[in-house]
Order: sequence, then C-alpha cells, then structure tokens
Amino acid sequence: MSDPIAQLVELVDLSHHFDNHVPVYPGDPPFRCVQHCTVPRDGYSVHELDISSHAGTHIDAPSHFFADLPSIDQLPLDAFIRPVLVIDVSHKPARQRISWHDVQPYQDQVKDGMAVFFCTGWSRFWTDADGRYFDHPWIEKDVAERLIALGVKVLGTDTMSPDQSPVVGDRGEGREVEDTGYGVHEAVLGAGLIIAENLTNLGALKSLQDAGGAPQSAWMVNLTPLKITGCDGSPVRAFAWKARF
Repeated sequence: MSDPIAQLVELVDLSHHFDNHVPVYPGDPPFRCVQHCTVPRDGYSVHELDISSHAGTHIDAPSHFFADLPSIDQLPLDAFIRPVLVIDVSHKPARQRISWHDVQPYQDQVKDGMAVFFCTGWSRFWTDADGRYFDHPWIEKDVAERLIALGVKVLGTDTMSPDQSPVVGDRGEGREVEDTGYGVHEAVLGAGLIIAENLTNLGALKSLQDAGGAPQSAWMVNLTPLKITGCDGSPVRAFAWKARF
C-alpha cells in the first residue's frame, strides 16, 4: 500500500544531523549524546543528551537577546509554519556582506507573513574541522529591517549566524575581522520575530522553487521547536513541503 502523505506532498529536509561533529558558537556548550540504557543490558534503549538551545539546526526566540520579549514556549505555533522564499547568495565569498542590492531582485516575491531563507551554500563546510564554517558571508542589518518592513516573519540562513561570526580554529591565527555586532539579531528578535540558523539543503529547495509548478502551489516551511519553558531557542527538525491549496 502506498503512503498517502508521499502522494500529496514533496518534502525537503533542511536539518543537519546531530553527531560528534556538530560545530557550536564559541563559548556555547558542545553537543553530547551517550547511551544510558541498552537493550541487551536493560531491555530498552535510552540516551542521555547534553545540548545547547542554539546547537545544530535551530531557531532563536526573541528572548535570546531581549529578556522582556517572548521565550520559545510563549510563541504561537503559527510563528513556526510559514510560506518560504529562498534567496540565492551562493556567489558570495567568505566574510562578504550581503546587502540589499543582493536581495532587491527578489523583492516582488516577498509576501507578508513569509519566511525568507538565505542560501549561501556554506552548509557544505559544516563538518570541516578547520573552522571554515565560521567564515560565512553575513547579512547587513539594513536587509533585515527592510524585510521586516515588507512583512517577513522569519529570517533564516544556512550559516552559524546571520551576523558575522568570530574567527575560530587554526584559520584564525593572525587574522582579524571587523566587529560588526549583532545587527540582524537585534532587528529581527527586537521585532518579536524568529531567526533560523544552521539550515542546510537550501540549494535544493531553491531549485525546486525555480522549477515552478501549479499556480496555486506554494512552498511551506516547518520550524516547530521543543516547548521548553522560558528558553531562548530550540533545536528543530526543519523541513519544507510543497503545499497544494
């Protein structure tokens, strides 16, 4: 018997695996997963997890930067399920700014209430041990502010942060980068909205969007987090699907 869900939708996984190679922002606790109970010994399997609220593919709640704004459990479910548009900036080299000039060709496609994801292609460096993943292009604050003014409710990226990340690993020896602050975090979270980080497979989603389809079809994204009381973020199993209305 065929799966009825498979007949109705196309699914695109946008999440990285959690394993021993998960890179974390400098100063954040590392991911750890160890087996606590085993089937041979205990009759069942249980694992112990140590995980940051901002590890792996995850979302930031407004309380990540603003203590008086909503935590992850205080946001409504519909905040995490949105129509999505992918903007291709994969031509950008390391540490280069993403400006409104890069976004402007997509402006007419931006609709009120949607999520906008930036595809830098940097997810290909996810498991690199030399810190290259942290050398991603970054988004100017002005871009976030303009997208918010157009009604965007979620900003996402396939990088460690939409803002510039610090230099880490051996690649950081003797290097200095401009301290550009947390402009995108401040703009998006300060507006009570959410940020999705460490997404992957955005290039595949962009290709599917470009392929078109029925006029009454739209790509949707699900970023539903764990309902952790008072928490400032949560890992998610992010995925997109082509909905038919």
